[in-house]
Amino acid sequence: MNNSIKKFTDLQFDHMYNDIYNVNRKHIHESWFDETTVDFWRHDRFYTSITPIAEFFKDKKWLTVGDGRYGLDSIKLKNKFNINALPSDLSSSMLEKSKEDGRILDYSIQNIEDLSFNDESFDVVFCNESFHHLPRPIIGLYEMLRVAKEAVVLIEPLEEPRKPPLNKKKYILCALKLIVSKLINKKISPYIPKDEYYYNIHDYFEESGNYVYSISLIELNKIVHALDLGGIAFFRLNDYYKSGIEFEKAHPESDLFQQIKNQIKSMDQEGIFNTCSVVIFKNKLDQDLKTKMKKFGFIFPERHINPYI
Repeated sequence: MNNSIKKFTDLQFDHMYNDIYNVNRKHIHESWFDETTVDFWRHDRFYTSITPIAEFFKDKKWLTVGDGRYGLDSIKLKNKFNINALPSDLSSSMLEKSKEDGRILDYSIQNIEDLSFNDESFDVVFCNESFHHLPRPIIGLYEMLRVAKEAVVLIEPLEEPRKPPLNKKKYILCALKLIVSKLINKKISPYIPKDEYYYNIHDYFEESGNYVYSISLIELNKIVHALDLGGIAFFRLNDYYKSGIEFEKAHPESDLFQQIKNQIKSMDQEGIFNTCSVVIFKNKLDQDLKTKMKKFGFIFPERHINPYI
């Protein structure tokens, strides 16, 4: 591993190691297991979004990656769908504690970008809010696809729609000038919004040292076609965080809970989503599963056939 990559993996490892021994974080850790909070409700929506795929493959062999917070993903998959998943992460600190406490049976120390498992060792690989931590996320995705036999499931922040901001005043003024120019037979340059929005990105880094790599559905679909995989499906949803939800009870009378729900509802109505559950299939899709997923709300982009292979 070269030094530039090791720098990021060391930051991630240190962040997890220091977190478990930080006494000021103990109450946060305990809140992750409290099923009555707004934060639990918020994250439970993520797991609910994969219901069709979880139910279809519930008796299969699952691996969770980037599951360093006590193996929470594997625990919740077990509690919600009765799925037995092997949790894995770069750091063993919280996973070992979880095993000692009897929350998980076993775990594996794994770097998502360099998994030690043989090809197709697991039926499904599940990655929940960890893909965006990787310094080389596409390499990580290829590794997940390599060790998965049936599918890779991602739940991640979704890239914002890319469209240049429109200056209404300039647009209206230019439209009036164009009308006048036709009357006096004189050419003027049309108003063209700045295209820098297409290539500039947000300054979005997390305290663990990583850049938040939001997923692009188009780019993931390109990978499916480049590797001639079975297909891709996605379920879009919105998420909203506000300080204090880790300890706020998800009760109808809670003002904070209502604020979270109302904000999510407002974003849903706008039709712009910030989170996505993506399923990448390695093989031809089972039609019964596809029907159930569509009924649930999953979208299946068109799968083009490569005529040269």
